[in-house]
Amino acid sequence: MNVQEMTTPECQAMLEANSICHLGCIAAGKPYIVPLQYIYRGGMLYAFSMPGKKIESLRADPHLCLQLDQVETKQEWQSVLVEGRYQELPDDEKWHGEHMYAWSLLQKKNDWWEPGAYKPAGMEPPKPASLPVFFTIEIETLSGRRARND
Repeated sequence: MNVQEMTTPECQAMLEANSICHLGCIAAGKPYIVPLQYIYRGGMLYAFSMPGKKIESLRADPHLCLQLDQVETKQEWQSVLVEGRYQELPDDEKWHGEHMYAWSLLQKKNDWWEPGAYKPAGMEPPKPASLPVFFTIEIETLSGRRARND
């Protein structure tokens, strides 16, 4: 088995070609890892989540990591690691444009969780406890490795 470093463009291509990864953060002083559905556009990752442990943890400490892999066999695989920073996109005056951009990207995916269930501000009265939280992940470092059976 031959393990090689992936180039930045190769890592970016893998992020763009996929939509589910594992997000790692710190929750109450302990590691916390959960699956995350995302979209990669323009060097940023866009995602959403319902309020809960993940969002509370990221609000307390915005540093995170993401891990994405594709495994063909034990000897043939690719893995990308992102270290980054969480930025919430509330639907307010400051972030409205980015919030709407994230919403427009995510609602186009046919497997996005009930895209019609969320209506941006002004379309219907919001129910704060049930609104999804939209956010971006600013990539600080990006690396990857691949193994091939040569």
